Amino acid sequence: MPVNLRPRSAHGPLHLDEAEYEALVRRNAGGWSACASETEWLAKLHYLRSGLAEGKLERAEFEKREARLVLAWLQRLC
Repeated sequence: MPVNLRPRSAHGPLHLDEAEYEALVRRNAGGWSACASETEWLAKLHYLRSGLAEGKLERAEFEKREARLVLAWLQRLC
């Protein structure tokens, strides 16, 4: 079943098959928060947000991990 990484985006959905999604969220070269592509970054954001929604992460842990992921992506862009 495909995973939609941009369910609310004005740019439209971005679907990945589940195997590709799992491979992206498991990548950790340079640390889990270091992403090689925007698709990997979106997959990891989706993974964190799904974990929060399913009760697998506490709010504080989610916020810490999300901030680290976003900051790493922004630093990569500069």
